[in-house]
Amino acid sequence: MFVILKIFKVALPLLYIATSWLYGRAFFKDDLFAKKYKTKFLVFTLVFHFVYLILRTAELNHPPVTSVFELLCVLGFSLALAYIVIEYLTKIKNTGFFALVISSLLVLVASLFSRDIYGFEYDVLKNELLAFHVTFALVGYSAFALSAIYGLLYIMLYNKLRTKTFDTVYKNLPNLETIESMLHKSTLVGFVALTFVIIFGFIWLPKAFKNFSYADAKLIGTFIIWLIYAVGLGVRGVANLTGKRVAVMSIIGFILVFISMAFANSLSGFHRFY
Repeated sequence: MFVILKIFKVALPLLYIATSWLYGRAFFKDDLFAKKYKTKFLVFTLVFHFVYLILRTAELNHPPVTSVFELLCVLGFSLALAYIVIEYLTKIKNTGFFALVISSLLVLVASLFSRDIYGFEYDVLKNELLAFHVTFALVGYSAFALSAIYGLLYIMLYNKLRTKTFDTVYKNLPNLETIESMLHKSTLVGFVALTFVIIFGFIWLPKAFKNFSYADAKLIGTFIIWLIYAVGLGVRGVANLTGKRVAVMSIIGFILVFISMAFANSLSGFHRFY
C-alpha cells in the first residue's frame, strides 16, 4: 500500500499540471482537443485525488489535516472541486485555467514537502469538532480563493474593454456582470464557512487546551478577516457597491487570508501543529 501511495503522490501533481495545460490551451489557443477533453480530464484528476486521500487516510490511520502540507493538498482538491461545481452550475467553462493553476501549485508543494506519518502525531487532533472546524476552513479558503480569481478576471476584462483590446482573453471570458455575480457568490460562501470556522473553533478550543488565550495571533487574525469580509459584504449591500472596487476588495481579502494562513500559525500558541 505504501508503494501505491508513493505512486499516487508523484502522479497527482502531474495530473493537475496536465489538466491546467488543457484548460490553458482551450482558453488561449482555442484548441479543439483541449476544449473537448478538459472537463473530462479534470473529473478524472479529482477522482484520482479523492482515491488518494482515502487510501492515504486508511494507510496512515489519520485524515489529511495533521500538517500544513496535508492541508494544502486538501485545499488544492477543494479549490478544483469548487471550480468544477461552478462550471457545472453556470455552464461557463472558460475560467478554469486560472483556478487550476493555483490548485496545481498547492498540490505540487504538498507532494514535495508532506511527510507520511502513521497515526496521530498530536493527541489534540483526535476530536470530531476539529474535523468540522477544518472542513469549513477548507471550504472558506477555497471560496475566498475563487472570489479573488474572479476579481482578477474582472479587472483583466475591465481593462480590455477600457483599452478596446478585443483579443482572445476578451472573447473567452464571460461578461463583467457574470464575473461579478460569481465573485459575490464565492465571497458569500466563504464568509458563511468562516463564520462556522470561528464557531466550531471556539467550542473546540477549551476542550482541546487547558491553557490558551483568546488573544492568540491566529484567533485575532481570523476574526479580523471575518470582520473585513462582513464589512465588505455589508457595504456592497447597503451602498450598492459594484464593479472594479468590489473586485479589488476580493483580491485584498484573499491576500489577508493567505497571510493569516501562512504566517499567523507560526505565531499562534496552539495552531503550530498544523
